[in-house]
Amino acid sequence: MTEFAVGQRWLSENETELGLGIIKEVDYRLVTVYFPASEDQRTYAKNNAPLSRVTYQPKDEIETLHGEVLVVENVQPLNDILVYMSKENPESTELIPIPETQLNHYLQLNKASDRLFSGQIDSLRWFELRYAAMKAKEQQERCEINGLQGPRVDLIGHQLYIASEVGSRYAPRVLLADEVGLGKTIEAGMIIHQQLLNHRAHRVLIVVPAPLVNQWFVEMIRRFNLHFSIFDQERVDSLSDLDDLDFGESVDLEDIEIENPFLSEQFVLCSSEFFAQCNLKQIAEGEWDLLVIDEAHHLEWEPGKPGEDYTRVEIIAKQTPGLLLLSATPEQLGQESHFARLRLLDPDRFHNLQAFIEEQAAYQPIAELVSELIDNQVWDDSLKTKIAQYIDDLTIEETNREVILKELLDRNGTGRVLYRNTRKNIQGFPKRKVIPHPVENCEQYLEAMGDTLQQTVELLLHPETQDHDDSWTQFDPRIEWLKNFLKTNLDEKILIICAHKDTAIALDLHCRFKIGINCCTFHEDMDIISRDRAAAHFADLEDGAQVLFCSEIGSEGRNFQFSHKLVLMDLPANPDLLEQRIGRLDRIGQKQDIEIHVPFMQNSAQEVIFNWYHVGMNAFEKTNAAGNAIFKRTKAQLFDAIIEYQDQSQQQALIETTQKVASEINQAMESGKDKLLELASYNKQVAEELIERVSERDCLTPRAFMESCWDRFGVQFEDHSLKSYVVQPGDHMYIGAFPSLPEDGITATYDRNIALARDDIQFLSWEHPMVNGAIELVLSEDKGNASVCVLKNKAIKAGTLLMEVLYHVESVAPKYLQAQRFLPYTAFRILTDINGNNLADKVSHENLSKQCHKIPKNASRQALKSEATALRKMLAFADKKAHEQAEKVLDSVVSDMHQSQTEEVNRLLSLRKKNPNIREEEIQFVKNQTQLLEKYLKGSQLQLQAIRVIIAV
Repeated sequence: MTEFAVGQRWLSENETELGLGIIKEVDYRLVTVYFPASEDQRTYAKNNAPLSRVTYQPKDEIETLHGEVLVVENVQPLNDILVYMSKENPESTELIPIPETQLNHYLQLNKASDRLFSGQIDSLRWFELRYAAMKAKEQQERCEINGLQGPRVDLIGHQLYIASEVGSRYAPRVLLADEVGLGKTIEAGMIIHQQLLNHRAHRVLIVVPAPLVNQWFVEMIRRFNLHFSIFDQERVDSLSDLDDLDFGESVDLEDIEIENPFLSEQFVLCSSEFFAQCNLKQIAEGEWDLLVIDEAHHLEWEPGKPGEDYTRVEIIAKQTPGLLLLSATPEQLGQESHFARLRLLDPDRFHNLQAFIEEQAAYQPIAELVSELIDNQVWDDSLKTKIAQYIDDLTIEETNREVILKELLDRNGTGRVLYRNTRKNIQGFPKRKVIPHPVENCEQYLEAMGDTLQQTVELLLHPETQDHDDSWTQFDPRIEWLKNFLKTNLDEKILIICAHKDTAIALDLHCRFKIGINCCTFHEDMDIISRDRAAAHFADLEDGAQVLFCSEIGSEGRNFQFSHKLVLMDLPANPDLLEQRIGRLDRIGQKQDIEIHVPFMQNSAQEVIFNWYHVGMNAFEKTNAAGNAIFKRTKAQLFDAIIEYQDQSQQQALIETTQKVASEINQAMESGKDKLLELASYNKQVAEELIERVSERDCLTPRAFMESCWDRFGVQFEDHSLKSYVVQPGDHMYIGAFPSLPEDGITATYDRNIALARDDIQFLSWEHPMVNGAIELVLSEDKGNASVCVLKNKAIKAGTLLMEVLYHVESVAPKYLQAQRFLPYTAFRILTDINGNNLADKVSHENLSKQCHKIPKNASRQALKSEATALRKMLAFADKKAHEQAEKVLDSVVSDMHQSQTEEVNRLLSLRKKNPNIREEEIQFVKNQTQLLEKYLKGSQLQLQAIRVIIAV
């Protein structure tokens, strides 16, 4: 293990832009590094910290905190700190001790000129790779849709629109309330991804119901390349327990301060149940930038009487800048519940329930007016008069329709804190058709009797669980039906879901060995890799499995929309689980209508629950947003009817009650729909523009750059299948490990459609961690920053010298300032001749490289030695030209920044007069940001990246 000591200077290998770091704290397991240049701090595990010790040797130049440049004479250790005995110049006799703690925080990493004139030169290909990396980083940081292209998701308009609107904000606090099936998890993931990629957030806590922990964990990895750590009590105890560690007899464990376990990971995922029981003080001190709460409608609140879970979330939310709440139907529990969610987001804005109810009622006339504006292509005088009552500063004409609609939405409603889209307004969903398959009852099942009412209901709904083996497959009448169904649909992909893994396994074995069906299973005891393989085998349209048997986990987090036939071998008592099951196929982009096949035994509990779903609430063929509320109100009657399944009158009473309750709840939800909110949640024109821009970015794949990188660094890659590739560490790699490349390799594609169809294949976009890591790896290496070549062009006189010099400028500033918005990584290329003429505009890098050829290193070094004076003069010309260009860029950048920030402040101030949802924190943040941005932007420095000497022959 590397020995760290407070005060030592280290460099982050993964984030070189942070500057030179200083060790701040060291304990038995963690090391904390502070990076003064960027005002950032990182905590790493000591045994695998991605850090490099920065040391200087005699004759090296060092720069102090005060900007003094000295020459190192010798190096002396002092209490684990290096002291550089230095001189002001080589002729000086006075030695000045400079502890490493006094070194300048801005570290010049690439000494291209030193390497060139000392003969440390690299091949042409390394230089070209460095140039490609510079251009790639520049293009990525200048991309206006940065953060939206990388996720492995379908390009769906309303999701991109919400992600773009919310993800670009400072500390977003919103409620995502799209209906079931519209992708709230994806929207939240895209917002998280964008916030992290653009450095608006660094630490994220996600809290979800226990059954959804695995779904979120998988979704974050597979779709967004975000590796969250699942926290439970066992993990917290293991991080806090010192009993198993040997500190020696002289150490009193009571004197050791235990590190907060929630600070050990950057991204934390936990269940709502764990969150309700964990140490509130520890989790509240987690320094989170973004808090995400799924199924937020379960947080109970009444005026003056908030639930314990609600109170816990409120405490964390007050200390966390960003907050995302997810709830499919925020008003399903009434206006109080809806107000409670909004109160968490902005307690200053939503502070009084009665005022909120009155305000909501006042929006109804405006919502009706908005509907009229949309429905009528021509506005009569009466309609224009209505509009003028709300807008008196715009010309009321049809040609001004979009501006007027936008103003009405901005001035009213809760659009900035609440987003809700409905299937009614979003196109692209398939139709659903349920096909019941009643079979004869089975007398071989014993009369079920559990220890509790819930257990009895479970045994009646899933009678096969009475047996502890697969003997039930020999007599259960559903098996014969399944056999006939599968043989009738041999050319179809069929997803079969049942509640328990043992049921799924038994069905798989029976169908595979007794019937001869090509099938596979998917259940919770399989690890992620095995699940991926099963899903991939099912997705293979040529040689893959015809049937996939899933336990209940199969209804979580997976997309099987290439299939349109769903078989439910049993039915859950929870309507939300039923909707999740159907949702594996019922998704935007599904090309065919969905067939839902439900086999059930007649005159049994299975028939009772089928009729409850189908006749009582039409849950199979329509999205059932009210299902959970209906279940709560009819649960007792439902369970009684299941247990007394032979009592037809009791079943009829259940159906009638369910129909009545469903009608009441659906009617209340429909009347509570906020037209203003729906319009503010989706702008079709903007969404279509986003889709087009992301699609264009998809076409500009990083394939050429990555293949060049892999080739240079010794990574093996070969074709796997159509547009897919296998990438593995090579036997003789240039470095120990390539970014984001595991030892067993990966399968990757640059094609979004292939990545969507195959969860086991990674989607390599410009935002993928491997691609970003490769860019940073190339730019942080010395390789390629000094090169010599020959130019074969008959039009150029032999012996002519050219020098191609690459520079870049970027601001080393705290990431929360978002300085790259105004000064993204900017590359400069200078191509100078012996007379100081810049030929870069006349000769492109690509055309020049085609005419350049390698030269033996000995010949290169001889040329450098003989032409040293001329080359130093040419480099001075290039430096002057580059500095002139950089100064113009920085002047423009600071001016643009002031203009942009002023416009943003004015916009927020103006909008707040119309819409109180604009928070004072947002306005103050922009003002403070402007002052700091000016300081850091003006302090940006031009850095030399690479030099290529070109000799005409």
